[in-house]
Amino acid sequence: MEQRNADAADVGVKNRRPTFIAYQVRDGNDQASYWDRVGVAWSNRDGGYTVQLHSIPLSGRIVLSRPKARDEA
Repeated sequence: MEQRNADAADVGVKNRRPTFIAYQVRDGNDQASYWDRVGVAWSNRDGGYTVQLHSIPLSGRIVLSRPKARDEA
């Protein structure tokens, strides 16, 4: 029963724009940070988030940022 409810909630995610873009942020040697897009996240009705990662960073940190017009996918 739980699995079916989770699947039903995921169906709506495919047709919505993401709430956040997930970036891997790594600090560089020259005090610059490198931001690589690694996924997206959608808000759920219960206040939580569904996160879909396209890759899993081995170092650095993951930052969720609101999408800009050019970032929406």
